[in-house]
Order: sequence, then structure tokens, then C-alpha cells
Amino acid sequence: MEVSRIDYAHLKYWNHTDLAYITQDKSLRAFYKYDPLISSIPDVIKNRKSFATDRILLTRVLKRQYAELGLSLPISEEAILDKNTFTVTTAHQPSLFTGPLFHIYKISSAIHLAKDLTSSTGSNILPVFVINAEDHDWAEVNHFFLFGRKYEWERQSTGPSGRLPVEGLDTLIHTIGELFSNALYLSELKTLLLDCFQKAANYSQFHRLLLHGLFGKHGLIILDMDDVELKRAFVPIMEKEIKEQFSYIPVSETQSVLEKAGFKPQAFCRPINLFYMTDEIRERIEPIEGGVIRVDSKIKSSVDEIINELHAHPERFSPNVILRPLYEEFVLPNLAYIGGGGEIAYWLERKSQFLAAGIPYPVLIRRNSMLLIDGQTNEQLKKLDLDVIDLIPDYDTIVKTYLRKHTQNELNFEEELEMINKAYAMLAAKADHIDPTLSKSMLAEQSKQAKQFEQLGSRLLRSEKQIQETNLKKVQRLKDKLFPNGGLQERQENFLSFYANYGSALIDVLIENCDPFESKFIILQLQEPPVEQA
Repeated sequence: MEVSRIDYAHLKYWNHTDLAYITQDKSLRAFYKYDPLISSIPDVIKNRKSFATDRILLTRVLKRQYAELGLSLPISEEAILDKNTFTVTTAHQPSLFTGPLFHIYKISSAIHLAKDLTSSTGSNILPVFVINAEDHDWAEVNHFFLFGRKYEWERQSTGPSGRLPVEGLDTLIHTIGELFSNALYLSELKTLLLDCFQKAANYSQFHRLLLHGLFGKHGLIILDMDDVELKRAFVPIMEKEIKEQFSYIPVSETQSVLEKAGFKPQAFCRPINLFYMTDEIRERIEPIEGGVIRVDSKIKSSVDEIINELHAHPERFSPNVILRPLYEEFVLPNLAYIGGGGEIAYWLERKSQFLAAGIPYPVLIRRNSMLLIDGQTNEQLKKLDLDVIDLIPDYDTIVKTYLRKHTQNELNFEEELEMINKAYAMLAAKADHIDPTLSKSMLAEQSKQAKQFEQLGSRLLRSEKQIQETNLKKVQRLKDKLFPNGGLQERQENFLSFYANYGSALIDVLIENCDPFESKFIILQLQEPPVEQA
């Protein structure tokens, strides 16, 4: 295995806000409370201790949720109740079979960070994955990509995705079995997926069982926020949101200041940032004169009526992306949130909202980004005499670089062009003493000849492309595989193909290398997996 790291600034895949946070641009500093450094953690712990997290409630809910899965907590109840136990958290929707690779990297980053902070602080730091099972954007979570092909769970959903029955997932599991029929760890992978399918009562449980199967032995704690007890505890904040609409002004004002500083707002803030939710629906709540309205059903309620329903049935209310961070930090004794660029961007809009709610604001830590390369692809790179770095630019640049590096003919004409330009410059200088107008004509002719020279060079390059056509097709395939659609592999490709060939040892490798305090892009080149013995 080879591990290399590149400065994020050398790559083109990050938006302005993301790169500014990664590089600690001073123009963003006012929008978060703590520097994303290990030296900030003592202050975060001190601040967190001043907030009375209901650890008894958290312990009870976790114990019940794990029991519903037929599992035991991966940590003792006493540890959660201990006032010197804290969490580092990441979160995601229940994307199908974990969705894009970055889902796995977020969790690996959280586990690595928890271990480091446990060693450095003397406190017990637990890695927590919060499943956003209430999300109802079905098109975001109902598919995954393998080898560039989309595989979809074909069913309808209008309510929270986590409450869906799991019928139909077994068909996709069998499809995976066919795709990796010769993989060394296919049996292990298929057993894991089928076991999750057979035990799960709904999609949230399936996803939690899958993550526990992958990361449970590393101490990952998985929490489903779609829980009536947790929501009942959060009722005061939701009531404040309905009555006072307290999020709207601080978030909107922060977004305005961010925009003036050159940073694009991330999430649209509404006057009321709650959904009304049942198994079948999740619809916005908006204020109207004298009360509120549920946007899709057009059902109206007075403020007193909606507050009474909130107290009687808190499970019917769901925080949206604006209010969800407060919900997570209210429930957990959390020190750090680990997220991608988009998530960090919307957390940057929240500091004044947290202050208005009286909830501690965590340190924001950017998850690791990674390019994961299997052994077979590594061998192809070696045969083509390519480094991974060679595949980062656009394809035309890759071709030119490859041809110049591998052709037997000289395709760099800069020296010749410089000679031509120098000759014309000398002629123009001589002519200037005789007739200045003639000098200008010569410089114009120089420009014309330079363009013709470049055209001749392009023709030679095209001819060389034809000679190298077979290898260039291989280069194109590698580019498409490692940077699908010209973007990052981690934003599309699923982990299943890697797990089928490398097994649970792959998870160990990812956790070891995903250090979120080391702000560099990771290139992880695996060896060829061992061949299964007959």
C-alpha cells in the first residue's frame, strides 16, 4: 500500500467556501467559534461542561435503539453517563448501501479523531454517527454507483426515508452477488447485507445494522434522531421556533454578511424551520396570520393548536437542515462536528443561531477527502508509466502530457518557436532604424508565423495521437474511473467493490489514514488482493 498526500489548494474540486475553510482564510474566521485544531479542544470541553446534557435520556434511547436491532451497545452505559465522556459526531442520510465513498470517509474520520482525542485529552471521546432518517429527498438516497453505473431501489417514497419497509433490497443484494461473483470477500459482504435485510424492520434499521457491521468493532455509536423521546426533550426549542421564529433573523443576517464577504449562502432559511411528518408525508410548516399552515395539505392551525400537538405528539415534528444541527448538539455531549465542504458551509451560518438557542457550538472539522485506488488499477497505471497526479488535469492536458512523455518523437516545439520569435525580433530591431513602419509589419508577420507554427505542432500532435491511440484509450478509461464525470471518485463511487475484494481490513486501513487534523487530500493506492485458493 502506498499513501501520498496533496495540498487541497493544488486541486480544482473544492468550492470557494470549502477551500477557504480548509486553508483557514481569515475572511471566514468570524463565522465559527473554535479553530479546527487539537489545541482548541480543552476550551471546547470546558464550554461543553457548562451545558446540562441529559445523559440519562441519551443512554436510555441508545440502549433501546440498539436492543431494537438485536444488538448491545458498543460502549458501557456507565461511560455514557460519565460527565467526562464526550462525543465527536458526523451525520448523513441513509444512502443506499452507504451511497458515495465519502459516507465511509466521514465515519472513518470521526473514529480516528475520537481515538486521537481520547489519547490527548484524558477524557473518553466517543465517535457518533447520526442517521438523518427523516430526510424525504428520496432521489438523493435511493441509489448507488458501481463502475460508473447507477443501481436504484425502485420504489416510491413521499415521507421520511428511514421509515420505509425494506422490501426490494434483497433483489439488489443478489445483484451485488452476481457483480462480484469472483471476489475474495463476496461471501462475507453478502452475508452482512442479507443479515441486515433479514433483521431490519425499516430502512433506518437496515442502514444502522450495516454501519454497525462495518464499524461497530471500532466503537462507532449510531443514533437515529427520529425518536419520540429525543424529540420530546427538544420540544422547548421547537416551540420557541414556532412562536418566536428565532432562527430566521440570525441565520439570514449571517448569510447576508457571508455573501458580502464573497461566500455563497448554503441553505435557505425559513421563518419556521420544521416539518410536519408522518410515515407517508413530510411537509413544511409556514406561519400565517393567526397561526400556521402545513404547505402541502393546506391544513391550518392556530399557534395554540400546533403547540398542543407538538407537546402531545413530538414525533410528528421534524427539524429541517437549519434546525437539525441544534437538535444534534442539544442531545449529544458533543465537541466536534466532522463534515464535508457543503456541511461545513451551512454550519458556518449557525453560530448566532446557537447563541440565540443557548446551545454550545462545536468545533467544525473538515472530513478527509480521498482517492482510493485498487490493486488492478495500480498495475494499469504502472504499465502506462503514469502517476495518479498525471490524471488530475482535464483530459486534453493529460493527452498532451502523456504524448510528450511517451512519444519517440520530439513534440516540444518551444525552443524552435523561441528561435523564430528571436529572429523576427532582430529583424524588427534593424528595420526600426531604417523604417519604423516596416518594423511594425515584421512584428505582425511574426505573430502570423507563430500561429502557423502552432497549427503545424497541433497537426503533429494529432498524428502522434493516432499512433498512441490504444494507450490513450486506456488513459481515458483510467481517468473516467478515478475521476468520474470529471469529478471526485468519493462523490460517486460506492465502497462495495473495494470491500468485496479487500474485506474488513479495508475499514482498518481507512480509519488509520483518515486523520481530519491533517488537511491534505489523501491518495491511497492498494495492492492487488490475494487470490483465493482453490
